[in-house]
Amino acid sequence: MISVAYFVLIVQVGLRWETGTDWHPYLEHFESIKGYNTTSPFLTGFEYGYNLFVWIVKFISKDYSFFLLLHAIIYYFLIVKSFRRYTPYLYLTLMIFYASTMGIMGSNRQLIALAICLYALRYIIEEKPAMFFMFIAIAISFHTTAFLFLIYYFLNREIKPVVLIVIIGSSYIIGKTQLPILLFSLFGNAIGGATATKTLIYLAKAENSLSEYQLSIFGLIKRLLFISVFYYNRKKIGEILPFYNLMLNGYIIGIAFYFLFIDSLLVMVSRGSIFFNIMEALLVSAQLFLFNRKENKVVAITFLLILSFFYFYQSIVTYPDLFLPYKGIFINTDIHRLRI
Repeated sequence: MISVAYFVLIVQVGLRWETGTDWHPYLEHFESIKGYNTTSPFLTGFEYGYNLFVWIVKFISKDYSFFLLLHAIIYYFLIVKSFRRYTPYLYLTLMIFYASTMGIMGSNRQLIALAICLYALRYIIEEKPAMFFMFIAIAISFHTTAFLFLIYYFLNREIKPVVLIVIIGSSYIIGKTQLPILLFSLFGNAIGGATATKTLIYLAKAENSLSEYQLSIFGLIKRLLFISVFYYNRKKIGEILPFYNLMLNGYIIGIAFYFLFIDSLLVMVSRGSIFFNIMEALLVSAQLFLFNRKENKVVAITFLLILSFFYFYQSIVTYPDLFLPYKGIFINTDIHRLRI
């Protein structure tokens, strides 16, 4: 069954065409890599690791569909491998993860970076810091935002309720100031190069983006409700699941990011917080440990199935025309999406 699920996922994601976000930029980037001398981030605007990955794959085939298929194979291999390690509820976790991340299908660099980071999480519990930092370094070479995952190294501990309140409260207060924009700008300039250029672009778009979006009341209530449930059940589930505290603390940091940047830099909410929000799928499925009777588990799973449908819709609602209908190399080939 795991093989069937894995096969379905890589076929859908790997054999798509003109479906998903950033289709044309990634296709143009793939076509622009013609040799090692074209892999510089200063030429492409993409990270060096991803450039090298494309260059190496093109030794095998210069077909973009082959590249996407190989990308999907690696991506979902790391995801499934990680979920099998972190939770006994693989299919449930995979369903929630799939539904909530559908809206970023096409973000090739960040998805690979996310999968690598998730795989590296095991080395924190195993107390192998060298392996953890090595994998995060690889992830950063695919997408710079992966450096945020380094925070997890300090999160394998219990957080007291008062500290939790201080973290979320402080994030909310600071988020109402100009400090997040200032820090974001300083970080980009400190690193320099392509990262500094992207920082300027994000800052220029920040004001326009904020005029188009508002703080989601549902998103706020959902996060606060979930964190209350997750934290309340921490001791019971933590005794069974060794990764629970680490995942919970990561989710708490994700909420802090939400409050820090929702009023200033939405790109950090959508791009940066994904490394923490990914824990929601694992934490939600972990709550099934509390249901002993089969009937109660069926009710809980039904609720999560409905929730996943909502997640799926919410994930693609910003640009539904990029996903619906699904277009692949063998299906809906007569559909042509406008260049975005």
